Amino acid sequence: MPTYRFKQVDAFTSRPFYGNPVAVVLDADDLSDEQMQRIANWTNLSETTFVLKPTITGPAYRLRIFTPAHELPFAGHPTIGSCHAVIEGGIVTPNDGRLVQECGAGNLPLRIEGAGAERRILVEAPEAKLMGEHPELSSTLSQVLGSPIAESPAPTAFRNGPTWLFVRFETEPEVAALKPDMSALAKLSPTVTGVAAFAFVNGGEFAVHIRCFAPVAGVPEDPVTGSANAALPAYLVHHGLLEKTGREYIATQATEMGRDGRVCVRVLDTDGRAEIGGHAVTVVDGEIRL
Repeated sequence: MPTYRFKQVDAFTSRPFYGNPVAVVLDADDLSDEQMQRIANWTNLSETTFVLKPTITGPAYRLRIFTPAHELPFAGHPTIGSCHAVIEGGIVTPNDGRLVQECGAGNLPLRIEGAGAERRILVEAPEAKLMGEHPELSSTLSQVLGSPIAESPAPTAFRNGPTWLFVRFETEPEVAALKPDMSALAKLSPTVTGVAAFAFVNGGEFAVHIRCFAPVAGVPEDPVTGSANAALPAYLVHHGLLEKTGREYIATQATEMGRDGRVCVRVLDTDGRAEIGGHAVTVVDGEIRL
């Protein structure tokens, strides 16, 4: 019975049982696509990743990312959690605090600050591409999400691996109180991965409070979503709202789920491409048997 090194890592937090968990299977080169998908379905986490040798010179490792339903070219918390796992597991060593990860979205630069419990990992996310504005969905989204969305901007979709439909609310308490109809949400727009509902926060540690719902991907609510937080700056630039957050800010997510996730966001260019990151902590360290 073959065994593989396995870690479960909470990303975007420094505390066990907070943030967003990702299952990481190390040295997974001989696993088939079917086996990877079956393992991801079994862990039943938002994402499960598989660390492989890179296919080209330059990246330190290759990462494949699976939801319980399908593979993704990029996702944020799996990238942060998996980088933590490969460093902790001795698979790679950062060079002057830098690494490159190969994945379906390309070769992504990673920046590592500190070490041990103080280690913070940041990734330059893929460019978030505008997929379209959807004013025709405003009324339906208000009904499905259970609260009136802001009158502007119109719901707008961006893709940086997953495709997120961004929906703004006027106040943070409205976001916190959302109770979406997950069945209706899954049927609303099968062309998007999920809906990212957010509001600006006035004052304090955080600039944005965001929640992400992706029932069509088998994830009713994702605790802390790196890809959506990485795409949000492109939405803000597109709609002329970047002054609401500034070019560096912290987003809060998953307080409603008892996870208290925190995502550091830094806007890199005038198009809204972003570096996102945070801390990570290993909760499970062992083996998985197939």
